[in-house]
Amino acid sequence: MQNRHEDARDLWVIVKEIRVSKALAKSGLPESDYALHPYLGCAHSCRYCYAMDFTRGEPGERWGEVVYVKINLPEVLRREVGSLAPGVVGVSTITDPYQPVEAKYRLTRRSLEILLAAGFRASIQTKSTFILKDLDLLFAHRDKVDVGFTITTYRDEAAKLLEPAAPPPRARAEALRYIAELGVRTWIFLGPLIPGVNDAPEDYAPIVELAARTKSEVTIDRYRPRPRADAALSAIGAGRRWSAERWRAVAADIKALCRDRGVV
Repeated sequence: MQNRHEDARDLWVIVKEIRVSKALAKSGLPESDYALHPYLGCAHSCRYCYAMDFTRGEPGERWGEVVYVKINLPEVLRREVGSLAPGVVGVSTITDPYQPVEAKYRLTRRSLEILLAAGFRASIQTKSTFILKDLDLLFAHRDKVDVGFTITTYRDEAAKLLEPAAPPPRARAEALRYIAELGVRTWIFLGPLIPGVNDAPEDYAPIVELAARTKSEVTIDRYRPRPRADAALSAIGAGRRWSAERWRAVAADIKALCRDRGVV
């Protein structure tokens, strides 16, 4: 089934419904045991996203234009949790679990309900304010969930260049504040940092301040080149690479800010 879906910034994406035979995958990240991806592709259309290079088929080739929806994911997940050892599930690492299609399909919400009821923990990463629709679930299971927001810059003009269809940075910051006030553990992924685009103090200093005020942890990372992402960044004039010296200086500055504000 195919239809078109309008996201928060009036950009159109093609949505296709698919069926899957597997829900959880082994995570390649040390902090998670499993990964769950309710959708393939992402309507946020971030120019730097490494996921476009790891997503097969049309959603990866037409990043930001095509999203596949795993319509039978909850049913498959319900079967799997009975035969797997509970662990930490990353939701999600190659798509945004709360991108605009979640408003219609609610695959993330339904999957979280299944996982949490079965004794799993969930580590959620998003750029979307739509996660606020699930405040009740997050509050009820605040001892079993953590929520991270990717915030690459606090400057709207840089965000519009890099993440043309994602909610603006201040909206993400406000959502983070709401969730932190519930007693849910929160964190910020500050990255990827791209030289000459979002590597200045005015990009990252307000994010460190946000982390301090919300008692959120911060993880930083630099842009790591990938073919499709490189092409997308070059198309907007943001294709420069890090020198080792420049990255050390920027990373050291961010870490110093974090120390000064008591941010982990």
